[in-house]
Amino acid sequence: MIDWTEELLTQIEAFSRVALSYLDTDGYPVVLPFPLVFDRDKRCFTLPIPHQAPVPASEEQVSLTLLHYDEQTKFERYLLFYGHLTETGNEWIFTPSEVVLPRWRRRA
Repeated sequence: MIDWTEELLTQIEAFSRVALSYLDTDGYPVVLPFPLVFDRDKRCFTLPIPHQAPVPASEEQVSLTLLHYDEQTKFERYLLFYGHLTETGNEWIFTPSEVVLPRWRRRA
């Protein structure tokens, strides 16, 4: 279960693109880049289905990684979600069920 705090919602909106990851029906990993389209009220992401996209083997084993290049630190920031993918006409709706927040540690 995700704690949808205002801080998390603001953080999501700061990212600029996403990468959808899943296994196709042949068991091969698929990673597809998309622009970020997030519905704050419904708490889901809308992704256009690419022409001839490989079909996910399971709608339950899907992850979505939000990406943003931080110019100040010269580093790529990310935020990882696991969730459920549904098809609605020519779009996929990704509904997150779990968020993996990065934990940074300093080396000793």
